[in-house]
Amino acid sequence: MPAAAKPGDLVECPNCAGHGLRLRQEAGRWAATLARRVSCPTCDEVLTLPEDTTAGDVIECCRRRYRLTLEYGAFAAEEA
Repeated sequence: MPAAAKPGDLVECPNCAGHGLRLRQEAGRWAATLARRVSCPTCDEVLTLPEDTTAGDVIECCRRRYRLTLEYGAFAAEEA
């Protein structure tokens, strides 16, 4: 973990197939959860979603709006 890391930071895990981890502290100990990501259907850019994202939320990329769906534990973006 980077020395300057603080709760809320996103870090890339070199051993996790390109997944990002969101850091937090619980009872004085570091914890990491998988950061949810989705690919833009237009440009394929991978977007990291806020921690409180839910199905039905709307995101923007490529000057377009996409509604998020959640199936099988993964988010997908569909044209809104």
